[in-house]
Amino acid sequence: MNMQQQNQRKFEKANRRSRFIGANLIVTVFLTIIAALAIVFGARAVESLDIGGGTVLKVPGEYATIQAAINAANPGDIIEVRPGEYNESILLNKPVSLIAERFDDVNPVNNNTIIDGGGRAIAISIPPGLVQMPTIRGFIIRDSVDGIQAASAFIAEFNYIHSANNLVSYRLGGGGFNRNNVYFGARDNAIRLDYTDKPLVIENNRILYSGKDGIEISLQNTTIPPAVVEVNIWNNMIIGNGDDGVQLIDHMGDPQDTNRRFVIFGNLIANNRRAGIGLMPFANTLEDYSGADMLEAVRVFNNTFYGNDYGISGGDNLVAFNNIIANTLSHGVWRVQGTPGTNSVVAYTLFHNNRLDSDQSNLGVGDLMGVDPLFEAAPNAGPDGTWATVDDDFSGLVLRSDSPAIDKGVAQFITSNGELVPPSPIAGFGGGSVDLGWREFGAPIFPTPTPTAIPSETPLPTATVDTLTPLPTLTAVTGSPTPETATSTPNSPTPMTTATFTPTASPTATNSPGVTSTGTMSLLTIQTINPNIVQANNTVIAIITGTGFQNGALVTFEGVLGQFQEVLAVQVVNQTTILVTVTARNNSSGIQTWDVRVTNPDSSSVVLVDGFTVVPEDN
Repeated sequence: MNMQQQNQRKFEKANRRSRFIGANLIVTVFLTIIAALAIVFGARAVESLDIGGGTVLKVPGEYATIQAAINAANPGDIIEVRPGEYNESILLNKPVSLIAERFDDVNPVNNNTIIDGGGRAIAISIPPGLVQMPTIRGFIIRDSVDGIQAASAFIAEFNYIHSANNLVSYRLGGGGFNRNNVYFGARDNAIRLDYTDKPLVIENNRILYSGKDGIEISLQNTTIPPAVVEVNIWNNMIIGNGDDGVQLIDHMGDPQDTNRRFVIFGNLIANNRRAGIGLMPFANTLEDYSGADMLEAVRVFNNTFYGNDYGISGGDNLVAFNNIIANTLSHGVWRVQGTPGTNSVVAYTLFHNNRLDSDQSNLGVGDLMGVDPLFEAAPNAGPDGTWATVDDDFSGLVLRSDSPAIDKGVAQFITSNGELVPPSPIAGFGGGSVDLGWREFGAPIFPTPTPTAIPSETPLPTATVDTLTPLPTLTAVTGSPTPETATSTPNSPTPMTTATFTPTASPTATNSPGVTSTGTMSLLTIQTINPNIVQANNTVIAIITGTGFQNGALVTFEGVLGQFQEVLAVQVVNQTTILVTVTARNNSSGIQTWDVRVTNPDSSSVVLVDGFTVVPEDN
């Protein structure tokens, strides 16, 4: 094949795949080519955002300090802070939106509104007991022991946080949404979780060069959530940290499973000094490669591990698939194992140029051993030519058009005990199947994130939460591969073969017989709701995807004679995504399946027939 034919093939395949790229496979990261970002993206004025109906309090125009504005604010108000340096230690004790007047929504390193903690213990403190989530958006936060310390759920987005021991610290009661931020040079950990009892989404961040861990999670068992709480780590770049990229720390004593669940999806985890993902026992926070046999569910799929000392270390309930593990200095996977019948497995994973691909680990079907993934380019030091700085460029670790990792993954994996991972199959891919690694081939290089339209009075997630799965695709596909069943063969790699799949129908939202619409909005559709099966008396944050959603839309559950579903909050993220917080109710002895309706302010509406199933509490 000559060069012209290769280029034509690449062009055609990119076009074909770009039509199918879904939200759960577009890794919205802050790439580090600063010059290009400066040309394409500029600062965003807060006035252009639809952030709710609260009163706007201006700093310093109306209030000399940020704290003075918070003290005067009512729940739901917006505190708009002009560019400048504010030397304060802030108590954010109300559900308000704290927003910089101008910020860079693609590269927050360029933000110009600074909260300087002045060497104090905490730059921004969020106390316990808040029943709605405050928002922190668009700042540089620096120079304190903890940059943000939270004991209630909150939203942090489009911030640049540096020069602290722990850049963000979640305590008991902390949770919410942590997205589109840049974390750099923490003296200890970039993001630290202790006593987790609220769901948390960590997504689309750049987490760079912490002294210890990029994300450190302690699984204390002195306070155990009454139902499963999920922490989702999606679509981040976790680079160059001094210990582990992601570290999960088991604690001594019973019970060993502390009702926390972790979904690690779509991340680039590279050049961390020790493990990409490390599991540690006995409250030990210094990685020693003991590979803890922790029982909490850890689901690791569609990530790229590159240049770490170990790729994944430990886990008696760790399911890894659709990953690439390359250039590991020591072990690609180590002690990912359990007793017979347990879930631990590494499947559909490409191993390349590791000193040792696998040791004491259960390898499953679909693994590719010793195969070059053919990345576009090696990492480089970025425009300043100096390594370990905030502009280091790892964006070349994506697949070439001729990569053997293309189409080698599965849309859903079935564990040895029958669990479906993820609960709804991955969609939005082109070709025969999902690609391996953190980026689908053909995904946009410079996606444009938009500040989320979230009123300050957004209710916080509660402790009794089912799984919050990765955002479903916004574009349906005509078929999806049949899930593959897990099979485990300890320490023996599967021969390098290409799996054959049987497509199954996946109707689109616009022509499915289960979707009807009324009103004037012809483009109003519902495609999916996730989760779509919930046990009674659990509170979940369900993600509704579709098209044509308007700010102020209502979500209702209809079509069943029984105890009504309790809708606690509806958040219209954008025209294609709604988050609805709902407490599932079922006072019958049988399963109830409800229709889901979205109604826009202009009275247009759409129904997803039989979209939401509630199982009795004792099932």
